[in-house]
Amino acid sequence: MAESPPAPGAARARPRLSDPARKAIITVLILGSLVGIFFTGMYAVTGSDSTSSNLPEFVDRLIPVSGAEVPRQSAVGIDVAEGYDAYLLINGEELRTTQDGLIKDLGTGLIQFQPAPGLAIETLQNGQNCVVAYVWNQLEEESTASPVSWCFNAY
Repeated sequence: MAESPPAPGAARARPRLSDPARKAIITVLILGSLVGIFFTGMYAVTGSDSTSSNLPEFVDRLIPVSGAEVPRQSAVGIDVAEGYDAYLLINGEELRTTQDGLIKDLGTGLIQFQPAPGLAIETLQNGQNCVVAYVWNQLEEESTASPVSWCFNAY
């Protein structure tokens, strides 16, 4: 007896993967995701204690280094490569100009802020402090700035 064609609107049966094939595909996807997460974490510049050892090529050092313990009156800044400029965001407070207390020596690449009475930040907060330095090549516009972030502790 010949099979009749399916009725209009009837669902067609899809071929199913066998259990071993399905398990192999899921395993490959999970392993690929884990490898991606590992390398993303390894090469990300974020606020962890290892940030200071994993800097972009245009940053020479962070002040203080990520994860450091410093007094609440310590200077905060970044040492950038020749031809670069930056401004700082410390605990959400944007510091761009000398009026804000930002000190720039573009000859040496040192951009820093020293907390003091009368400035936007008179002392660093007790405990964790986080900084984002927005760094750009002076031959380009500030809008091309790349963020470099790190955290440290003050006492």
